[in-house]
Amino acid sequence: MIDIFIVPGIWTIFASVAGVLIAVIGVARLEHARALASGLRTLPSRWSMTGRFVLGHLAALPLASAIILFLVSAGIDGMPRLLLATVAIAIYLYIGVIIPRQPVTARQQEQKRLRRLTPSFVAYVRVALAGYDPPPLLLERYVMRPDDRYAPMQRVVADALHLMRDHGVLPFDALRRVARDRGCTELIDVAEALAQAEAEGSDPQTALLAQETTLNQVLHDEFRQMIERRKLYLLALAALAVVSVLVQIIFVIVMGSGVMERF
Repeated sequence: MIDIFIVPGIWTIFASVAGVLIAVIGVARLEHARALASGLRTLPSRWSMTGRFVLGHLAALPLASAIILFLVSAGIDGMPRLLLATVAIAIYLYIGVIIPRQPVTARQQEQKRLRRLTPSFVAYVRVALAGYDPPPLLLERYVMRPDDRYAPMQRVVADALHLMRDHGVLPFDALRRVARDRGCTELIDVAEALAQAEAEGSDPQTALLAQETTLNQVLHDEFRQMIERRKLYLLALAALAVVSVLVQIIFVIVMGSGVMERF
């Protein structure tokens, strides 16, 4: 183990890993500073994502190479060698691919949750507007009681409130900007209708009712399709189980007949 530290070039690998880690921390802080300056949680740009992938591979390659170098120098064989090689590949994939893609993956998951939460948010807005609540109070009441089930939508409303207070934007206009930043099409349509009604001074109840009905129907159809797909998966698993049982029965019959012939 100590011989690894006297291998030529090993300290260069350690220095390169440290430099890449410093660069990764710098990129993360730069993205955080840009988000604070804009007031919105924007995705990294194309060049920023490319830089994340490059830095991820540069950070993963020395770490995986260090494990491989340890395998070669220590002379490990058998199952431990296979396990350490698997660990090296897993580290390379996690640092080089999974971690750089985290902003995109988190964005996609948030969009899915926002899509499912949009009908309940529309119903809340319709009830609040029917009770003649002003838009700022309407949004503040939505985030008054934190709930894990509604956390993505509450974060959207909270960002809209911060944008309204910091930049003097109208409540529903701020909600529209934040919805565009999140990229959820259904939420954007709702925010557009609210912002247009707020600018014109009209009642958005009719448009909200139509959007709520349409979205509920779409989500219901998607849920039925998901159930149908899972039924097919279960039928396929059941068919495989039946086939395996039949194969075992045939094997027992054939082998049993062969054994009986010996007697």
